[in-house]
Amino acid sequence: MSCQCGHDGWTGEKTVSKPKNGTVAAPVLRHHTVTSADVAREAGVARSTVSRCLSGDSRISEATRDRVVATAERLGYQINKIARSMNTRKSDLIGLVTSGLSDPFRVEFLDHLIAAIQQAGFRPLVIDVSDPALMETSMLNLLQYQIAGIVVTSGSPPPAIGQHFLRRDVPVVLVNRAGLLEGADVINCDNIAGGQLAAEILLASGKRRLGFLNMRGGTYSGNARGEAFVAAIAPELASGAVSFTPLSCNSADYDGGFQAGLKFLGKENAPDAIFCGKDHIALGLMDAARFELGLKVPDDLAIVGFDDIVAAGQRAYRLTTIAQSPARLAALTIGRLKQRIAGEVIRDERLILPVELVRRETV
Repeated sequence: MSCQCGHDGWTGEKTVSKPKNGTVAAPVLRHHTVTSADVAREAGVARSTVSRCLSGDSRISEATRDRVVATAERLGYQINKIARSMNTRKSDLIGLVTSGLSDPFRVEFLDHLIAAIQQAGFRPLVIDVSDPALMETSMLNLLQYQIAGIVVTSGSPPPAIGQHFLRRDVPVVLVNRAGLLEGADVINCDNIAGGQLAAEILLASGKRRLGFLNMRGGTYSGNARGEAFVAAIAPELASGAVSFTPLSCNSADYDGGFQAGLKFLGKENAPDAIFCGKDHIALGLMDAARFELGLKVPDDLAIVGFDDIVAAGQRAYRLTTIAQSPARLAALTIGRLKQRIAGEVIRDERLILPVELVRRETV
């Protein structure tokens, strides 16, 4: 037997069975998902008003919004976000383009970034572009999800790919990346100031054989830090007061720094002060110096890192480093993205996050 009332929450259908003993079993009710039409009917408003109330439309009165929200909660109504994204051509998803989770600073940053995205009322959709050859395909696949915005934390997307998103009114924010993309925002920490701070503290320490250690080929951030470091010590180099040796490792991680320590330290005229492009590299370098080569830090070797990851402050290392705040970087990123998603007319910018020297025990 079917109910003809048109209510699409409870169908009103009953299934009645007659057991062999002649008694009638209790009816079985089938529960259907509550729709916005149910909420509208119960709250005494139009269906469009329900949608506007639950999407935060400021033109709806507080009394109406409270009544609709209370009704929705009482009925157990859940917004069909898939259907909404099909209608509006926008979802509440923010695409995060990253490269693996082996880098401690990237993990800390993504942790804060994901929290900031969720606090802003969006949901993160993470893709891994560890293989540069797959970056273009992976990013284009994000378009299938009607994403509201995209944050690129690893790799540098070809301008044509970035334009795919921008032409569809999908804001793009590049974090610690090189270059500019017309219509997108670029947010970098102050690599130049960081390189200068590292140079100043190592020169002040009295060390005279300086080096900069970074992954072979480098990244945009690492190269910018090294260039700023060399520029800051240039007058001392010109006068012959100090020497400089560029150093490279095979990977931008602990093992890369450790192997570089074994290769470059413990020799005559080896550097006695090294600025590392990342803390992770610096920790590996320090362990090779202390435990494999018997060097004392900072007496025999002064070390400065960059990032101020959690391990840098732990008792085993107490690394002097240049700090960039992952929490502030995430807040700046999402703040800018929200402005773009809201349709605010703002000019493209290269935003710079300040850094600071953290003095510990390795200099």
